[in-house]
Amino acid sequence: MNITLPIQVKPFLEEPETSQIRAKWFDLAEKLNIPNEEAVSIYDRLYYEYSDWDRAYHNLSHIKSFLALSDTYAQNIERKNLFDLAIWFHDAVYNTKKKDNELQSAQLARELLMPFLEVDEVKFIQQLILSTEGHKPRLKHPDNLLFLDFDLAILATEWSTYSKYSDAIEQEYKKWYSFFLYGAGRRKVLKHFLEREEIYFSEAFKANYEDIARANLEREITILSGK
Repeated sequence: MNITLPIQVKPFLEEPETSQIRAKWFDLAEKLNIPNEEAVSIYDRLYYEYSDWDRAYHNLSHIKSFLALSDTYAQNIERKNLFDLAIWFHDAVYNTKKKDNELQSAQLARELLMPFLEVDEVKFIQQLILSTEGHKPRLKHPDNLLFLDFDLAILATEWSTYSKYSDAIEQEYKKWYSFFLYGAGRRKVLKHFLEREEIYFSEAFKANYEDIARANLEREITILSGK
């Protein structure tokens, strides 16, 4: 039976929601022995980045949903603390005009986390982040599969949620591109995912959500083609 995915699409979080994920951050920092002063500094930097008004989807709401999925599937995640750190950093740098956002986000994670983690831990986080470029696993590790599936879990939500996501992505790009150029580029991206042998990599997501995601992608392509 499918688990209802704990995903929302919102331009910003209400104060109780912001307080919730802030508490999650400081709980995570404590588990990793990041001193409070430095934890505050890192949180403020991440909050600033994700609160940019140009982010209609890749914002704090996306981080909240990603963290909720991590908690839902916690028993399946081997390196949960590092996994959650990667969630916080994976879209920290996001500019729709740039093509190296994942690399820049991974480098930011290294810059801010290296003083507190082992080298292999930082590398693990970076590889999870970098795998979101093209959405292909870089590590032979089950956490990498889940990380990518969670990042694309929005594709398998009910249509009312998916359509908000689709609209939010368009909003992020329409500042720079005409609808004609955006529509052509968006259809190319969606068709790329449909042409893949599998959208999801973990057994749980392949079994429960692959068909839903493909149906949503096809529906969006039909809508874009009719505009």
